[in-house]
Amino acid sequence: MTVSLENFTPIARACLEAARREAQAYQSRHVEPEHVLLALLAPESGSAWNVLAGTLGNPLRLRNRIVKSLKESPASPESASPEFGFRTDRALHEASDEALRSGMAVDTPHLLLGLLDEGGAAANILRQAGLDASRLRHWLRQRAQHSEPVQPAPLAPRTRAKPQRAVDDLPLRQALPRLISWYAVLVQVGIVGVGVWLSTQPEFETAGVVFIVFGGWVISLCAHEFAHALAGDLGGDRGVRERGYLSFNPLSYTHVLLSIVLPIVFLFIGGLGLPGGAVYIDRARLRSSRWGSLVSAAGPLASLLMAVLWALPLALGRMNPLAMYTAPGLWGALSLLVVLNVWGVLFNLLPIPPLDGFGIIAPWLPSDLVERLYMFGFVGSLLIVYLMMSVQPLSESFWGAVYDVVQTLGVDPGLAAYGLSRFMFWR
Repeated sequence: MTVSLENFTPIARACLEAARREAQAYQSRHVEPEHVLLALLAPESGSAWNVLAGTLGNPLRLRNRIVKSLKESPASPESASPEFGFRTDRALHEASDEALRSGMAVDTPHLLLGLLDEGGAAANILRQAGLDASRLRHWLRQRAQHSEPVQPAPLAPRTRAKPQRAVDDLPLRQALPRLISWYAVLVQVGIVGVGVWLSTQPEFETAGVVFIVFGGWVISLCAHEFAHALAGDLGGDRGVRERGYLSFNPLSYTHVLLSIVLPIVFLFIGGLGLPGGAVYIDRARLRSSRWGSLVSAAGPLASLLMAVLWALPLALGRMNPLAMYTAPGLWGALSLLVVLNVWGVLFNLLPIPPLDGFGIIAPWLPSDLVERLYMFGFVGSLLIVYLMMSVQPLSESFWGAVYDVVQTLGVDPGLAAYGLSRFMFWR
């Protein structure tokens, strides 16, 4: 236990002791958040009982659901004095942090907020019953303004990033400007801008195409992963803010294999736009299965939007045929970016784990089936890529669909082929 209980009110401490007794009664080796919630479902929990009663009417109706979740956990006969588990420790840290920011002692409503922020079974039960973390947090802040603050003792060191915590509770429209890494955005746009200038110089055309395609693909990848994170935040997982996923910084989405090795390999061997970011969404914190599907669908939708945005200059360029003729590298690079994004959208929508197409339907499938499929998902996606590259009818069918979408956007696949030839100058 790394949280000092000195800052906890007597009622909060009594509830934690009651949670320990609940854990002992269920022969659990550790005190879990579900045991803490059981202890809070009693009038003796004071303010927490008032919050629950005001929201749920009769808080005791949650008890059966909590007991059911506990029965699914293995019992341990050696549980004479259960200790706080790491999940409970995390919930208590969340409660302590909230109380520390308001200068108050940790009371039972802070414990409720800690359970909600922890994101496990107890949090899901509370959310499904109608308890909202943002409203509870607002109520606690209002309560702190009308209470005499206490000076809390120092907490144990945390590994969480403190600068991000300052925006955890802000509405998204206020938090985004502070979360986005504008320096990273400027660098990405600058790379594309340099590429545009180089591509208009005949002697530097190849370098310009490389700059545009590389910079543009990084921007497209960031947009794809940013959309996943944005949907996750809207759906209930505020942890994406702390993990840096709303920054639009490519380093925030980096996974050595998924983000660097595979995308480069696929781009170099055949100009395939395989999205390679790695964004973790805590789906246990999402409000519903519908939000789980929306989080997965957000990435392909963002990639489709990027395809449209890269196609817009081509639509404007066609108004000046001379410009199209004098800077073929520029238009070829932009056309290639459209093709890469469209390829990525159609590939990602295949219902195969771990692709987004499977993520869209996964929330509606049995959880045990989803877990088994995800175990072999990575192999399955590589197998599909191999089949697309080696089985001619399948490859022609897929690329035919890609070109149909590209032409619908008003882009000439021939220009994209020229851009690819300049980008892969070594071949």
